[in-house]
Amino acid sequence: AICLGQAIQLVNILRDASPDVDLGRIYLPQELLHAHNVDQAEILARQSSSGYETVVQIVAERAHELLQQAEVGKDCLPGFGPILVQVIVELYRGYLVELERRGYNNLQSPSSGNKRNEQEARVKISTMQKLKALLTAVQKVYFL
Repeated sequence: AICLGQAIQLVNILRDASPDVDLGRIYLPQELLHAHNVDQAEILARQSSSGYETVVQIVAERAHELLQQAEVGKDCLPGFGPILVQVIVELYRGYLVELERRGYNNLQSPSSGNKRNEQEARVKISTMQKLKALLTAVQKVYFL
């Protein structure tokens, strides 16, 4: 449960980086930003440098690890616990896959590539991807 909660928190930090910038907030680990020479002013200006994208990738990899640990631990849960955990794991993996597809640039809209449509920069998955996550979870919990 702890791993799942931490994974959700990390993924939400990555998903919401663009709306958070609109509010002047940066939730990425400061020590990682500093280690990769990423200035907060760059982030607030929506400049996605290679250093910034490396930091996002590191946080995403940690989230993947935590999701894996949560998935392994789900089988000790009673009742609907395993399926609920698996659905969440699959959904949040989907967000990480989308983030990777975007080259770990979560500050700019993938369609515009600039400051227009900043709301579109939030990492999202489609309804079809959400349905696929649900079906994958059902398959893993009940048929594998």
